[in-house]
Amino acid sequence: MAEITKEEMRERLGNIDQIRDIIFGAQLREYDNRFDKIDSDLSMMQQDMQARIEQVKTVLSAEMRAAVDSLEKKVKSLTLNTQEETADLRQQIDRVNRKCSSTIEALDEAIDNQTSSIRDELSQTRERLSEETRTLKTQVFEELDRRFSMLRDVKVSRDDMAEILFELGMRLKGTEFVPELKGVADNKSNNEFLLPERHHHG
Repeated sequence: MAEITKEEMRERLGNIDQIRDIIFGAQLREYDNRFDKIDSDLSMMQQDMQARIEQVKTVLSAEMRAAVDSLEKKVKSLTLNTQEETADLRQQIDRVNRKCSSTIEALDEAIDNQTSSIRDELSQTRERLSEETRTLKTQVFEELDRRFSMLRDVKVSRDDMAEILFELGMRLKGTEFVPELKGVADNKSNNEFLLPERHHHG
């Protein structure tokens, strides 16, 4: 029996890209969408928190300025008889300044802590999804390698090949081949085995 060409081999195997898209694409797209949503949510949350802290700073600054102005007006309008009275008013002004500064620093620290926590959660989610993807890829490659190993030892017709690929697709339903899988499948199909046509008699 004459050896078949690469073109005939690929025709018999079917469209590997199409098989990959059917089997493994949906889950990778879902992972990409989840990553994008996490990034988007984090960005929106940071923007919202930054806007809120700026608003609080603006309000506190206005209140502080009003308090300082009021105290300074008292200093100017009152006839102070002793230096102690002047010192007391100055101390009140200093307390207002320190209180506002402390409040703003506490808000900044709270924002930093919350942002750090969100980034840690995002990093853990990325690692978990990446590990799930690696595990899934390993399972797919092992299954495909097992099937190709079987095909090296037997003569498989086009119908048998279609049945095997269909079974593999059903077992891995809901996922799709990663891009590397196409290269593995092409190399194995081109270099490791030949598929004869099934001859019908009658």
